Amino acid sequence: MERRLKQKTGIRILLFTEQPFVALGVAAAIHAAPGFVLASACDTLEAAVDGLRSARPDVVIVHLTSRIGLSELSRFRSGGSRCQMILWGDAIAGEFAFQAMQLGARAILPSNTSVDGLLTAVQNVHRGVLCFEKQLLDDVLFQKRVSLTPREGQIITLVAQGLKNKAIGGALGITEGTVKVYLYKLFKKLGVNDRLDMALYGLKHLFGGQASVERPPRVTAIGPATTVPFGPRRLPPQTASGHEDSEVGPHRVN
Repeated sequence: MERRLKQKTGIRILLFTEQPFVALGVAAAIHAAPGFVLASACDTLEAAVDGLRSARPDVVIVHLTSRIGLSELSRFRSGGSRCQMILWGDAIAGEFAFQAMQLGARAILPSNTSVDGLLTAVQNVHRGVLCFEKQLLDDVLFQKRVSLTPREGQIITLVAQGLKNKAIGGALGITEGTVKVYLYKLFKKLGVNDRLDMALYGLKHLFGGQASVERPPRVTAIGPATTVPFGPRRLPPQTASGHEDSEVGPHRVN
């Protein structure tokens, strides 16, 4: 859904948020402040990308309360290359923050930013000023992290969303074989053994507004059968050699 709002003179803002009360609050604040225009308020990614092209905002505010990854931010950048992007929400740090900066984020604000602080950031970003907290910059610059290319970050986020190799290739415009090559190299770079570990890495480091996640511990049944909450509903098929033919395993890229 996209709501077009009455035109007036000022910095044109596009807001993306999935929370209707946030949209109403931001709209009221912008209407009450001179020098700002809420050109469009969108509650879906598709509407926001369309709004970037049709409303032609100067600044886009992305409210990170839902799972938004690097692939979504890439779509924002491709949809409105001329506008400046502000990320607003919690748990924005580390690799996600670094990659977001690479994709064009000009400000990263915590969710408890005041109305005046948000509007001041919009003004500064519109003037070309970067708005990042010192602690965030320290985390990005001095933390021990894996340096990923934008393409590698996109692939990890798509793996974390549960996409298979063919679907990842289709989303990125590359072949399935190329995806397998990327995955093989990423397994070694991240030091992970399978797609689940890669997905958990992506959820922890490459998505905004998310708490940290860990892999559930492996359960080994000893004695009477026990119930494993996240275990398979049935045993995997056996190969001729008697070994399990599991879908994931060390460095499995399919």
